[in-house]
Amino acid sequence: MADIQIMLTGNVGQSMVTRLLAETTERVGRGARSALVAISSPGGNVYWGVTAYNFLRGLGIEISTHNVGQVDSIAGALYVAGDRRFSVGQGRFLIHSIHWTFPAGQAIPEKQLRDTLTEVEKERDNLATILAERSGTSLDTVRADMGQGRILDSAEALAYGLVQEIKEDVFDPGQEIVNIVGTD
Repeated sequence: MADIQIMLTGNVGQSMVTRLLAETTERVGRGARSALVAISSPGGNVYWGVTAYNFLRGLGIEISTHNVGQVDSIAGALYVAGDRRFSVGQGRFLIHSIHWTFPAGQAIPEKQLRDTLTEVEKERDNLATILAERSGTSLDTVRADMGQGRILDSAEALAYGLVQEIKEDVFDPGQEIVNIVGTD
């Protein structure tokens, strides 16, 4: 099993990702060469999700990810960071386009709207590229699925290339499990 076992739940955001980086960095510094990251998340912030993806991919250790419930939205980027990717049989995955929240009642000038749309399109394309490259599914297919929103069960995610194996055993019960809950 993995040298580090982490359970990520809740929203992908600053609280989750900063703790993930701290816990993982500290253990890698003590010699850990592999990590299991179990995930059940409704998604969250694109910035923090892409940051976590790049961090996990750049660690230089073997990363395994395991969907233990749902991997929705930007949580998919964290999930595909795994060199080995598993899912429980009842797991689900949600692929959709980028959402943007504007402050309620705020008047937004046309230029700012156009700039924001350009930024949203760049983030969408970046996320689509990550999912396509890691799953082996064509970029056009991923973009289309993001545009219409697509929910995959574990078997469908296996065929899609997101999941490499469906298995119920997740953790080594004799080893510490670091629980990280995203609250923002």
